[in-house]
Amino acid sequence: MAEYANFQGVLYILARRKKKTLPDISGILSSLSEDCHVRFFKLTDIPEAVTWAERGFIAIHENYHSLRRQSYHVICGNRDNLVNFCKIMGIPEDYICASEFYRFWHLTWFPNLDSREAA
Repeated sequence: MAEYANFQGVLYILARRKKKTLPDISGILSSLSEDCHVRFFKLTDIPEAVTWAERGFIAIHENYHSLRRQSYHVICGNRDNLVNFCKIMGIPEDYICASEFYRFWHLTWFPNLDSREAA
């Protein structure tokens, strides 16, 4: 549906940018679900993701705070589990940082599916 703006008595139709879809990581998650206890959560399910992460499991959800590049937010209450996830995915361990408000560790993940599929 189009959006309209009224500027100095003239009605303008505003184009709405379509959000690009994030890469499909379902194949990656299914291979990791048993080894790393990984679950994907929708943006509307973030409270459940936090609970899952605080139990020491890995929760992944879409991250719309990154406007330039689309990404996922990966959270886990057990740093060692998150380090293991990083090793498997080829993510540098120094991307991990502690949350200021919650009892978990987290990182922003920009999946490069081309290199993962080639491996």
